[in-house]
Amino acid sequence: MKKKFKNGFTLTETLVAIVIGMISVAAIFSSYNYFNKTHNVVSEKLAISKSAREALTTIARDLRNAGYININYTKDSNPHKRVINVRQKYLGNLDSLAVWYTPTSDIRQRIYYRPMKYRNSNDIFLAREVVNNPVVGGQAWKIIYDNIEFIPFISDFQVVLRDKDGKELVPVCTYCGSVENSQGSRQEAQDNMQKVHTAEVYITVRSAKEVYKKNKQIRIKNHEGSNGNTQTFNDKYYRETFYVSVHTRNLAIPQVQIASSGQSIGIGTGYNK
Repeated sequence: MKKKFKNGFTLTETLVAIVIGMISVAAIFSSYNYFNKTHNVVSEKLAISKSAREALTTIARDLRNAGYININYTKDSNPHKRVINVRQKYLGNLDSLAVWYTPTSDIRQRIYYRPMKYRNSNDIFLAREVVNNPVVGGQAWKIIYDNIEFIPFISDFQVVLRDKDGKELVPVCTYCGSVENSQGSRQEAQDNMQKVHTAEVYITVRSAKEVYKKNKQIRIKNHEGSNGNTQTFNDKYYRETFYVSVHTRNLAIPQVQIASSGQSIGIGTGYNK
């Protein structure tokens, strides 16, 4: 009677199978790590882009409204003296921006955009503050937003104001800092408010998490003028700069020429077109 033997793997075949299996597992793990890191980078970039673009839309809207004074607003006898304010190097080399306008006959709003540090951290966010009737006070005074986190983890915030000929205007403020006081008198700063034709805003946003395996050195320069800001970073964070240029349509006062001159509305030297 013949004995039946079951077929099996030899030792060599078993070892080869183990090696192939280990290579497959290593390849799968490596692919997972690669796609996971790629996903993290893309997610951080999308979060930065969404946050910055939505914020710039709001800032641009406020800049377009800056200086608008409702014809029926009477609570402030000199509303034209506070329309736009830029503090250079408000926090380190980062600027701050303030605008005023009257959305209704009873409300005059002041809106601040200021870089602020997180508590117990050197990381910076852009805060937004909105206050109704800050000058007249009383029952009409009301805080709408109290320095809320508007854009998280910013690395830079620069505001450049230009006249209708493209010349940078400094100082432009009613609440001036040491930099503005060194650039001109308080009267010059207030007069320049009515000359602002264009506002340029630069925001550099940093990823919330480290996304690179090794440190990367990058150099960021926002605004090429003498008041610009240049920074160098050497870390694992991703950064991106966003920019918007806004026509401040309500700041300068139109000059209407008489019909006999044959000239059209808006050709006067003070017209902010």
